[in-house]
Amino acid sequence: MATLDRCIELAPDPEAAAHRLAELRAEPDLRRRVDELDGDRLRGLVAVVSLSRFLYHFLLRHPEVIAETGLPPAAGDDFAGCADAAALRLAKYRALYRIAGMDLRGEGDYRPVLAALTALAESVLRRALQLADGNGLMQGQLCVIALGKLGAVEINFSSDVDLLFVCNGHAAAGLDIDAYQKELMDGLRGFTRLLEQRTEDGFLYRVDLNLRPWGRSGPLFMAIDDMEHYYEASSDAWERFAWLRARPIAGAIALGEDLRERLVPFMYRRSLSTDDLGKIIDMKHELSRIRQRRGSWNVKVGDGGIRDIEFFIQTLQLVNAAQRPALQGTNTLATLHGLVACGLVPAADAVAAERSYLFLRRLENRLQMLDEQQTHELPEDPVVRLMLARSFDIAGGDPGEVRDRFEAELLAHRAIARGCFDRILPADAG
Repeated sequence: MATLDRCIELAPDPEAAAHRLAELRAEPDLRRRVDELDGDRLRGLVAVVSLSRFLYHFLLRHPEVIAETGLPPAAGDDFAGCADAAALRLAKYRALYRIAGMDLRGEGDYRPVLAALTALAESVLRRALQLADGNGLMQGQLCVIALGKLGAVEINFSSDVDLLFVCNGHAAAGLDIDAYQKELMDGLRGFTRLLEQRTEDGFLYRVDLNLRPWGRSGPLFMAIDDMEHYYEASSDAWERFAWLRARPIAGAIALGEDLRERLVPFMYRRSLSTDDLGKIIDMKHELSRIRQRRGSWNVKVGDGGIRDIEFFIQTLQLVNAAQRPALQGTNTLATLHGLVACGLVPAADAVAAERSYLFLRRLENRLQMLDEQQTHELPEDPVVRLMLARSFDIAGGDPGEVRDRFEAELLAHRAIARGCFDRILPADAG
């Protein structure tokens, strides 16, 4: 019991840990499963249930998952055997439990956590598409393209998946064009319903389709030629920024790769006009206005938040990638490393930006780990902030010192992020 007591003492929220461990061990089967864990695995269990309410309740419903404490995230093949949506949801939350433990162990580089969350989302979406595709039409005729953080291989712990769909535009054998389009439309509606259906065991993913052509008023999917023509005519800077992180992930992958290749001139222009620069300035002003409207500090779009670093990196990518193919990837930090290799960002500045970016992404995921909410607001409550500080293993002799050191580290990273944002057209001129 001394080991358990020590694990509770080291947990992000010792009071919550003590209460939840008592609940878990009140039932004989759960008590046996908890007591079978050794020191490191026991500390992992206590850390997760201390911080994450929704994973604690998941373990109450599925105590067999306790035995998976400390295991690495599941491989993509593990989802192929899910026969229906219920099995897929269970597999997803089992994987989330493992990833949460991996996150809270805090073993150096944070990028493997983001990669594991992305691999999980991709595996779930691929299997969900198969389950929704009764006759196999979508698998051969349509590609699911991920944008946003999923496209960038750095999805959040609780995040929307930004998707758009492209088809080849030619009716499959045995179908006229109207029947072909109806089959695809029905299949995609079933796919998104399957992803978003909520049960007592949660849901798969919230789906955001607003980044497709014409947004909410646009068609759910488009033929590849029509989509190419749409973007050829587009002058919307936001759409170009969105496509910097576009990546085919499911269905007819070759079709999505063909579309992305066709849109290289749209994403990476060989020269920027005064109008192009003006639109980037407008985007910067809009980002500034968004954060001025916020109440509590927002780790994503607030002053010195994640978006500041992303905007810095993506703007340099947009301006330089046409002449430098090494900058034409979708991952934020890989692009930052490419900017260093091309001599566009000093190495020391990139190291600082990367550290701050990963600190802020870790904080974002810790906020979302609490209740599986897509939140980015940092609570003002000092008790919650202390819990977050403890989850970072911030050293200190007493709670006030731990919290103060966390706040100081956060302010330092925010200053670096803000500096990145301010470097983009600082005088609002070419």
